Amino acid sequence: MEAFKKKLETLRGEADAALSRAETAERELAAAKADNNAKDQEAISHNNRISLLETQLEKAETGGSDSKTKLRELELKVEDLDRKIKTLEKENESLENKLESMTEKHNIAKAELEETLKAMDEM
Repeated sequence: MEAFKKKLETLRGEADAALSRAETAERELAAAKADNNAKDQEAISHNNRISLLETQLEKAETGGSDSKTKLRELELKVEDLDRKIKTLEKENESLENKLESMTEKHNIAKAELEETLKAMDEM
């Protein structure tokens, strides 16, 4: 009976030690789970930040592409306007030459008219 009590006491001691280890393991498990949850939340936060930055990058790249397209369109308009300016300058020069020529002809005709009128007055 004494051996049985000793064995029972030994088993109780082992059970208490096992229970203590189990409680410690459960606490460690709970702490590890809490740490894991915190790291999961941190990972989710980082993933959200990455998604946001990727979206901003896409917008910036699209904006840059749009700006390049608009710049090229404006450059083409400037080139077209430069050609129009040159054409108008040539046309203006031609009209100025024509005006000068017509003014000379007008002055000659005016002088001839005055001469003719003088000659008629003298008659």
